[in-house]
Amino acid sequence: MKLSTKSRYGVRAILEIARDYERTPTKRKNIVAKQNISDAYLENILIMLKNNGIIDTVRGARGGYVLSRPPAAITLLEIVRALEGSIAPVDCLDNKSLCVEVPWCSARKVWKQLYDSRVAVLEKTTLQDLLDSDETATKNDYCI
Repeated sequence: MKLSTKSRYGVRAILEIARDYERTPTKRKNIVAKQNISDAYLENILIMLKNNGIIDTVRGARGGYVLSRPPAAITLLEIVRALEGSIAPVDCLDNKSLCVEVPWCSARKVWKQLYDSRVAVLEKTTLQDLLDSDETATKNDYCI
């Protein structure tokens, strides 16, 4: 599975929102400027994240986007599934009825292992983990 631009940009956008968690709603124009993402494309991504309950909107002059839950409670798996749909490498993992060879397919076992490992990595990684790694990178940046 190769992640689409939608997922890569979606994670970058939601990290901007997570950085402002419990401080202030994040304006879309700020995400556009900081992440160099097209405003129209970002709008579609944010709508998908909102429709999947990952972010909320706050209306008004001081409005913007906020996380629906703390960063430690939102996994990359949830974000990627909201933006990509299934992350299964083959369709028969989601729907066995699509292939008559499922009961005896040797390759399907490998595809399932691949799928399980992807899920495990994305499921154990939260927005808080990414925020923490950002802080570590910033603190350890020694320039002369």
